[in-house]
Amino acid sequence: MAFALWGSPLLVAPAFAQSAESKDAVSLDAVMVTGSRLIRTDLDAPSPTTMVTREDIQASGSATIETVLNEFPQLAAGNTSSVNNGGGSGVLTANLRGLGANRTLTLVNGRRFMPANSDGVVDLATIPDALIENVEIVTGGASAVYGSDAIAGAVNFIMRRNFSGIEAAYTHGQTSEGDGAFDKYDITLGGNFADDRGNAVVSISRTDRDPVLQGARDFSKVPLDTVDGKLVPGGSGSIPGTRIGLSGSQLGSLVGVNLTPAGDCSAMTGIRFGENGTPLPYCNPQDAYNYADLNYLQRPLERTQVTALANYKINDAVEAYAELYYSDSANRYQQAPDSFTPVTPGAGSSTLLVPNFANNPVLLPAVRQFFADNAHIFDPDGDGTASIIGAGRRADELGPRYYTYDRTSRNLVGGLRGDFEMGGDHWWRWDAFVQEQHTRTDTTQNNMINQARLAQALNATVDGAGNLVCVNQASGCVPASIFGLGSISAGSAAFLTPQRAHTETFDRTVVGASLSGSLFDLPAGSVAMAFGAEYRKDEYAFQPSPMDVAGEYGAVSQTPMSGDYSVRELFTEFRVPLLSGARFAQSLAIEGAARYSDYSTIGGVNTWKIGLEWAPTDWMRFRSAYNVAIRAPSLNELYSPQSRGFTAGVDPCTASANPSAAQQQLCIQQGVPAADLPNFSQGSVGFERTTGGNPNLSEEKSNTFTVGAVFNIPQVQGLNFAVDYFQVEVEDAITSLSANQMLADCFSQLDPNSTTCRAIIRLPNGQIDDVRSTLQNVGKLKARGLDFQTDYRFSVPWGIGGNDGNVSLTLLTSWLFERSMQVLSNQPELDCAGYMGGGCGGGTGAIMIPDFKLNLTAGYKSGPLSVRVQSRMIDSFNLRPGLTAAVNKAPRVWYFDSNATFDFNEHVQFFAGIDNLFDKQPPILGTGLAGDANTDVGVYDVLGRRYNAGIRVKF
Repeated sequence: MAFALWGSPLLVAPAFAQSAESKDAVSLDAVMVTGSRLIRTDLDAPSPTTMVTREDIQASGSATIETVLNEFPQLAAGNTSSVNNGGGSGVLTANLRGLGANRTLTLVNGRRFMPANSDGVVDLATIPDALIENVEIVTGGASAVYGSDAIAGAVNFIMRRNFSGIEAAYTHGQTSEGDGAFDKYDITLGGNFADDRGNAVVSISRTDRDPVLQGARDFSKVPLDTVDGKLVPGGSGSIPGTRIGLSGSQLGSLVGVNLTPAGDCSAMTGIRFGENGTPLPYCNPQDAYNYADLNYLQRPLERTQVTALANYKINDAVEAYAELYYSDSANRYQQAPDSFTPVTPGAGSSTLLVPNFANNPVLLPAVRQFFADNAHIFDPDGDGTASIIGAGRRADELGPRYYTYDRTSRNLVGGLRGDFEMGGDHWWRWDAFVQEQHTRTDTTQNNMINQARLAQALNATVDGAGNLVCVNQASGCVPASIFGLGSISAGSAAFLTPQRAHTETFDRTVVGASLSGSLFDLPAGSVAMAFGAEYRKDEYAFQPSPMDVAGEYGAVSQTPMSGDYSVRELFTEFRVPLLSGARFAQSLAIEGAARYSDYSTIGGVNTWKIGLEWAPTDWMRFRSAYNVAIRAPSLNELYSPQSRGFTAGVDPCTASANPSAAQQQLCIQQGVPAADLPNFSQGSVGFERTTGGNPNLSEEKSNTFTVGAVFNIPQVQGLNFAVDYFQVEVEDAITSLSANQMLADCFSQLDPNSTTCRAIIRLPNGQIDDVRSTLQNVGKLKARGLDFQTDYRFSVPWGIGGNDGNVSLTLLTSWLFERSMQVLSNQPELDCAGYMGGGCGGGTGAIMIPDFKLNLTAGYKSGPLSVRVQSRMIDSFNLRPGLTAAVNKAPRVWYFDSNATFDFNEHVQFFAGIDNLFDKQPPILGTGLAGDANTDVGVYDVLGRRYNAGIRVKF
């Protein structure tokens, strides 16, 4: 990604705090450093801070800003445009230190921005990047300053002020494969009014982006499963025609089925129905379904944004301001044709009832004969109704599933701010505002089987006129069978797949006021103080389709959800200068902050921080801080209903996982037939998992320690350094355990009565039916590491048109020594920094966390021309100790980007760039380690080489 580093330095050179002794020092334009509410006249951040400039964003040529942010080493992969089904409703997020997007607070102009979903996280795609002045990435915790959610830090988007003129830009981009094209249009108009007492600006943006399919890339067009320690073409056990999983003894007792496979058969785990419903052996993975072709590697996006900012000086001391942010976006994800476990609602979580199977006219003759011949398996009680447990069907007759999310968001801010003098040149600034936010998301899900209608369609008869009809003809029922290739007709498909529509809304009201200024003078300078109060109320409601409310989708039916909470807060912050201009103490100061929050859900909580700054010389500054922070449970964590869904993973009992003798014994205790061991084979690429909220959750608590230094070398002008050590510990973490984490924990404890083992539910044939997990305050998170940044700027005599040239070199690195999670208090920590497998990565909801990331940039600017080359490195990943997989190590990956801008004149600028210059492909890890696309789509560049070009016009 392109970073033009000429607007302002990434590293702020040491310029130490001075006392604010005049009104000019604390005017309405005084610097407010992110991570602090104190008025300061310098740009030295009290917490480790990295700045992203407007020039960086403009030069990136990106359709969405999350691609720019996620390339910074302090951010681990979050939800991106490349995450398909795991990306849910397409909310693009920032994820500091890999601690989760819900522990990174996203701000605009220092205030909370409009939430996008029930977790309250911000969709970065709703922030108007054309109006961004800069972005400050603050690490080290900031809850005492900004409140809940800033455990890992904050990302603050600062908007441009007092814009005058017209600026329009057009950007086009696409991949070297000719897909994934996007067009982005921006126009901004602004100017002063009322004799320059006011300024108003309006910005309008439109973005259209095309999808990229997994089938369009070699590494992802076929799912690669692990068999006998090797990656082999595989897929899903939900197949066209239907698969029925059977145990070894059940297979041995089958009647009327030729179990001789037509080709290779690694493991026979059941039967399938082919042409005309003929029963055939099911071999895994040879008969698995390739679901990859129609999945997205890049989700499409349509987005319109309108932003209006205004301020007006009522008098010399009071200014009114208003902000309006509006965003309307549509994105979607797509999957292969519906994959489902056929069930009859009310019959059991994985049980399908087929009435009158011996004479049911909707069934093909070969299917009726199969069930009649094997009634001892499917109808042992002889009631004439077959019970089929744990089947898998791929409704390829329907076409791909697609989920469309139409999200409309608005954020209204109105306030007054000003300054006044109090006691001999001690100036104070005040700010009071009201904020109203509303987000509505309308979801439509298409081509998904309605399980209640399927049960209705399977119960068929022949009427008096000889027509095949449903016994229950309600809702226009059309008879249907799922047994046999092509067995679902077009009429049946229309009946079985009514469009599924949901609506969710999030409303937030914020009222706040703050006061900051200089309290009194000490010999070393003025004592700075800030304090204030804030009230916030969040309300969320989710209304699923009427069919969901009626339970017609079986275990995956969604239920209504609503909830709200409010919080009242008081906060204060101070900075006390102890020494100034002394020997070995050019500056010495302490600062601190405290916040009391009273939640309607969890009651009263306290957060605080204390910090020390010491500058022994005018070219070196040391900083250290200790933060105690909290994160209140979100509305989703409190009130979400329990639901069930599919997740990729490897059953520890399968032969490819090489279970030990003790683990095999646990498998038997859980329900795996002993005769199937040690050659037990998993019937699909994953399993079902049940999750849900918990209204009794309490807050997460964290302690953050940072220590670092910012310095330059006086003999080398333009060379700056910053180094910071950080350590974050989160206790009582609200934990949504992945199915893989629960399996790993269970099979390491080997205690069938443990919490995680009791959560694993198996079918009679030993296959995992469900892994049950609800949210609890049981987790513990840790992140430790070191950030190092340096930049060097210097002039060279060779330039363009008689101008000198300016060269910029920038290095940003982040070592993550540890990013661990303790699932349960009596269990060992799971360190995922630089590791894969066993709960570290694995696809949906679990993205791998690099232990080292590096960005190295070289730029050149002379006259109208700017050129830049950047290298980005993601370090290697090792397989977690004790695991066996086809891939033991993911190699270190380097990407190279370049871009250039040329100012044709003072009004017109051309720009172009190439990302992933050498078309570096991601490492292939397979579905077991990385999910559907065989690689981690959140970590690696999966699109390949990309081009962008555009024009910017200013008047």
